[in-house]
Amino acid sequence: MRAALHPEAFVRVRVPAYLERSLHQVLSSVHAPFFTLRESGALVVTLQETEWMRVAGRFSSSAVEPGLRLISIDEAPPDPAFVNRLAAAGVPAAAFLAFYRDHLVVPAEHAQRSLDAVQQLLDRP
Repeated sequence: MRAALHPEAFVRVRVPAYLERSLHQVLSSVHAPFFTLRESGALVVTLQETEWMRVAGRFSSSAVEPGLRLISIDEAPPDPAFVNRLAAAGVPAAAFLAFYRDHLVVPAEHAQRSLDAVQQLLDRP
C-alpha cells in the first residue's frame, strides 16, 4: 500500500514561543511521528493526541486543535503539483513533505474520503 491512514488521533498545538526550550525538551521523548513549524510568536506542533496528553499540563497556555488524522504516503509522488491536485480533489489537508515519505494531516471526519482521494491520485499515471 502506498498510502496509509494511521489509526491514532492527532492534534495540532500552537505553543507560545517563550516555551520553545521546554517544548524541545518534551519533543525529545516523543516516539511517534510529529511535525513542528515556526510561526510568528509560536511553534506549531502536530503529534499524536496520546503523546500530547502526557505533556499538556506543562503547556496550559497553548491552543489545541483536536480531531486530526495522519495519512502517510510511502513513495513520494514524482509530480511536484501533487498537493495542488489534492486540494483540487477536495482533500482538506496540511502537507508535510519529506525525502522518503510524505504526510498529510486531515480532519478526522474527512479521513477516509481523503485517503481514497490520495490513493486515486497515486494510481493515476
